[in-house]
Amino acid sequence: MVATSELVEALWESEDVPATARKILHNAIWGLRTILSENMGSGSPGAPELLTKAPGYMLRVDPDDVDLLVFRRWVTAGRAELAAGAARDASRWLRQGLDLWGGPLLADLAESGIAWPELDAARRDRLDVLEDLFEAELECGHHHSILGELTMMAEAEPWRERARGQLMLALYRCGRQADALNVYERVRSSLVENLGLEPGHGLRTLQHAILTHDPALSADGARLPRESAGPPGPRGAAGGQPALFAPVIPPQGGTGERIPVSALLVGLRLGSLDEVSPGEIETALHTVEDVITRFGGTVVAAIGSLTLALFGVDRPGKDDPERAVRAALALRERFSAGMQNALRAAVTTGRALVRLSPGADAARPSAVGTLLDDGRTMLGRVPDGEVWMSGAARLATTGSVAAKSADDCSDAWQVLGLLGEQSAFRTDREHELGVLNGLLDWARHSSVPHLVTVLGAPGVGKSHLLAEFERSIAVQSPAPVRVLTARAGKSQPPLAVAGVILSRYCGVLPQDAREVARAKLAAAVWRLPMTKAHRAQTYRSLLPLLPLGVCPVDPAAREEILHVWGELLSAAAALEPVVVVVDDAHRAADAVLDRLESLSDGAGTAPLLTIATARPELLERRPGWGGGKHRASTLTLLAPRTTHPDPAPPDHPRALPHGRRITV
Repeated sequence: MVATSELVEALWESEDVPATARKILHNAIWGLRTILSENMGSGSPGAPELLTKAPGYMLRVDPDDVDLLVFRRWVTAGRAELAAGAARDASRWLRQGLDLWGGPLLADLAESGIAWPELDAARRDRLDVLEDLFEAELECGHHHSILGELTMMAEAEPWRERARGQLMLALYRCGRQADALNVYERVRSSLVENLGLEPGHGLRTLQHAILTHDPALSADGARLPRESAGPPGPRGAAGGQPALFAPVIPPQGGTGERIPVSALLVGLRLGSLDEVSPGEIETALHTVEDVITRFGGTVVAAIGSLTLALFGVDRPGKDDPERAVRAALALRERFSAGMQNALRAAVTTGRALVRLSPGADAARPSAVGTLLDDGRTMLGRVPDGEVWMSGAARLATTGSVAAKSADDCSDAWQVLGLLGEQSAFRTDREHELGVLNGLLDWARHSSVPHLVTVLGAPGVGKSHLLAEFERSIAVQSPAPVRVLTARAGKSQPPLAVAGVILSRYCGVLPQDAREVARAKLAAAVWRLPMTKAHRAQTYRSLLPLLPLGVCPVDPAAREEILHVWGELLSAAAALEPVVVVVDDAHRAADAVLDRLESLSDGAGTAPLLTIATARPELLERRPGWGGGKHRASTLTLLAPRTTHPDPAPPDHPRALPHGRRITV
């Protein structure tokens, strides 16, 4: 189901929505139904239907009639064959899926100016599948036949290192060793000139293997690991890793040493680059370098808006990761004043080959290492205004930095703030934050569950308030509090929100294998205060919520699954306080909203706080939301004002009126 408001947003820019937008949409729906009826045989078995379902519409269609779904099904089969070592069968399935593409996805819409994110995502999926096909063909020894396709893709997508590595391997097997090495040099020059970074570990290893004529590069050599985007290194290394770590190009002068360092990558956006003067850009980059230097870091490269710094170059120390994080937070604070400015940063920790130039003042040091590649990849996923760090950096800063797992990442953590004496922070929503913290204290000390709805128009700061609230918990809470966050999306499956919250509680990661996900769920359930039989039933009931397709979700069983999900949260809250946060709740499925609304009633005496942020559409969709419940409150956010009354928030949440709305 897609809400009418979402369809309007997709069809018109916010400032261009006509007054008759909904009427235009209704007429278009009527026209589509007429086309489906005349051309698709309305009423016949399997015919597509365009249904009205409050608060919008639903298209019911046979999955076999949607090319993109058929493509994904065949690709899944091909990748399974590739993982099993059946390269020929994998090539057949992948080629069959790619043959469905007759050009850019929905090219007629793209030409008319439509730029939906789904189109870019599908395009990237196709490129990933192309690389899988090339891998299968290389394993079959078909390097001659795919050389032309590989060359075209590598030229069209210069930043995809996996495709470049496959081209290098195909050229080498065709007897064109010099051409293969030239491909590498072009990749390296492009990365260094544009980003100030060296190629990834896979390409570096492949270049070294070509130079040494490693037998593994032959067509009948060992199978190449997919994640490395290149062949294994020279034989004799433990764990399949290269026996020799060599810089890509031998250093010309200076000394090189592989030492433990922490890398800080900073991306800075100064409004519109077309409007910012060169002097402003230069001043901003000098400010970045000054702050990094103040925290003991060394700037290695500054290309455009990207700055790379290392901590521990002169003398590695245990506090290098913490100093890198502190520098990133200081920079974020420095550049947060201007609404047109945005800064994002990534911190990684590991060993790198660092080369100091002769005469310390002659030039900046240079560095090569996997941690730099990991940092560059991570920085590409960091949203504006956030600081992320790797798992190694997180382990090194556990006692000094508050962090939470970043969304959709296997080993990335979002920095929330500093612990201890440096934990103070400012927010422009102090009163609202005081209300939420007061309700959490009440739920914790009185063991009373509560539902809080944070209402506000788009852009008023609901998600920002949640981030500040979670940060305040991590930094200031005297006792552990489990915070489980999920965001409702437009095209999610009905139980996606419940699945994300369950995964966060159990520690299930997106890349976990099925057996690992099951084991984590079982371990989490077996810690709960339940009988053995109840635990087993809870485990079986919640398997469909795992985001790995462990079991299909039967629509008839959704209510029972969500009931068991609510029981698990209540039992978890009996062990430690639990905060369940659902952002954009107005987009959640009705079944999930029903369960969220009932959590405050069904949790007994457990300290369970449920927070739902939503646009006012939630009350239009469900007028009775939270009404009449003595454990429910609504916090309405208004747009920030330059001056406003400053009433102190209640010192104790008992003073809050239950079932009443609080407008701040």
